[in-house]
Amino acid sequence: MKNLKLFTLCFFALSMVFVSCKKDETPAPPVITAEDGWYISGDATSFTTLEVTNLFDATTNENDNNAARTGLYEKYVYLTAGKTFTISQVSGGVETKYGSADAKTFNPNGKSDQIKADVTWGTLVAGKTIAVAKTGLYQVAFDSKLKKFLVGEITHWGVIGGAALPGGWSSNEAMNLVGSLSPETNTYKVEGVTMIVGDFKFRYSDGWKIQLSDTITTAAMGKGADDVKVNTNFGGTVAAMVSGGGNIPNTVNGIYTLTMTWTKTTGKWTASVTKTGDYVPPTFPDVMYLVGDATAYGWTGPGDGTNNGNDEMHKVAGGGDNVGLYWKVLYIEGGKGFKVSAKGWADPNLGMKDNKGNPVDFDANGIAVSDNGGNMSIATSGMYTVVLDLRNNAQKISVTEAKVYGMGDAFGGWTADVAANLFTIQNAAKTMTSPALPVAGNIRMYVSHPWIAAWWNSEFNVYGTEIQYRNDGGDQVAVPGTAGKVITLHFDDNTGSIN
Repeated sequence: MKNLKLFTLCFFALSMVFVSCKKDETPAPPVITAEDGWYISGDATSFTTLEVTNLFDATTNENDNNAARTGLYEKYVYLTAGKTFTISQVSGGVETKYGSADAKTFNPNGKSDQIKADVTWGTLVAGKTIAVAKTGLYQVAFDSKLKKFLVGEITHWGVIGGAALPGGWSSNEAMNLVGSLSPETNTYKVEGVTMIVGDFKFRYSDGWKIQLSDTITTAAMGKGADDVKVNTNFGGTVAAMVSGGGNIPNTVNGIYTLTMTWTKTTGKWTASVTKTGDYVPPTFPDVMYLVGDATAYGWTGPGDGTNNGNDEMHKVAGGGDNVGLYWKVLYIEGGKGFKVSAKGWADPNLGMKDNKGNPVDFDANGIAVSDNGGNMSIATSGMYTVVLDLRNNAQKISVTEAKVYGMGDAFGGWTADVAANLFTIQNAAKTMTSPALPVAGNIRMYVSHPWIAAWWNSEFNVYGTEIQYRNDGGDQVAVPGTAGKVITLHFDDNTGSIN
């Protein structure tokens, strides 16, 4: 019995030793020597370790006046299809890898100024991975607070702005890839771009931004991922570009070659702008005027101050090929005369002909214009839009029934020329009124005309009791609207109300 007890005690002691050894042999979490931060790595990236070169950069929220946002990051990276990558957080020597279980991909095709290329969206989940369907260069961005990420495809770069002809701010000159895609370095290039003194920016895949989720509704604005957007454009200066930065100035007219180059070692983009030829741009009057006894302004000298500037036509915004294009909405009396002229009756001075006897080219699809003692005249009184085109040494005039539309949050969306957002003409009062605002939100308005390419090219708004026009400037200061309010416009003296 003594031997049996001794054996039992020894066995029990030995088993305790074995159990204790198993606990001690459980591997501890690996100690990460990389500095704290967020990294991208994985087979799809060719980054196999966590290094400074694959750290994400903090970025700004485009939807908050480009203010810094804690937890919002981005990185431009080469990704290989059919392989995976992760977004990793290193904190206190511990790495946590994130991927997605709900990722989906589609092309927003310019919706809300987003890119016209594939975007993958999803929710970050620990222990998962992310993949793309096509090998190429991408912008990867995420918000660590919202746990949302996006992957935007770079199909090409472009140069856009008032300095760049012909598209101006309406469309960009495409910068295409030089040679074949490389995981180490890639350059996008365009040659022969006519640029005038003015501003420009670089952007990829024809977009200005990408929102952090794949839905955007008025109800969601200000809440969560729909309210966070990353820039897909660069501004600042050519030598020191900034994501979402201010416009880049061009100070010399000329013909230019422009490039955008990405390298893996820095993960950054650099640009070059090289003048290769001379260009002398055409000159246009800074202001054109519309006067005559058919208008509220009479025959006093154009621009002499008698009409407090209310006889001025407005520049079509956007720069580029829009320079030399003017518009105005006003009430025109049928059977009476009017003219379009530069200040003080200087050239161009246009009735049915110019001062040299050259005929004016009238829009065949517009209202018929007839001769009234050499002046222009129309048959029926009403609210009209008059557009003047002096581009390409032409003298073209279009007169059409005025069409004003609401646009943006207060009007329920960003689709142009929506019938429900059309303003109503009151010829007796010489005014136009909006439908009641369907929802609360910022108000935007514009004049629609076939010769004006984009809605914002003829944008205006009401500030207090004054109509102010975008002309060749940038976005106007936001004007908030309340559901149920009605906008009344009196273009003849540029006054309005929101009641």
